[in-house]
Amino acid sequence: MKKILILVVILLLGGGAGAFFLLGGKSPETEEEVKPKDEKLVVGEHYYMRLDTITVTLFENDAVAGLYTAALTLELATAEQRSLVSAAKSRLRDAMLRDLYSLVERRKGIDIPLDSVKRRMRSTAIRELGADVVVDLFVENVLRKDIEQKDG
Repeated sequence: MKKILILVVILLLGGGAGAFFLLGGKSPETEEEVKPKDEKLVVGEHYYMRLDTITVTLFENDAVAGLYTAALTLELATAEQRSLVSAAKSRLRDAMLRDLYSLVERRKGIDIPLDSVKRRMRSTAIRELGADVVVDLFVENVLRKDIEQKDG
């Protein structure tokens, strides 16, 4: 079991490093400035801020049926905007909880595609913080845990 776990970790790290060099690494011959197609927000550096994990309780017939958890990270336009996000963290968390709960409640018993969660949480972040602050939102992890109902 340990060998399998070590092999999986090595493969994940190797895959991450390979993806970094293939997608994120810059080669000397591609130094010229690439102009974005849409000029909404031009970002030179990337600044990230991990948000607190959001957990929504799922109910069925007035009983707890499970939990839905999402780990999210915001990509910000500038490093100075971290203080703005920190100041609005409670308001942002409340809005995201409301939206995630309504999304999960509407799709009761149906798997929720990851892109739906990302799109919904990103639009909530932009609505609360502004399009000039939020560049993108990354969904790091989503977990749905159903609780078995005991008879009796």
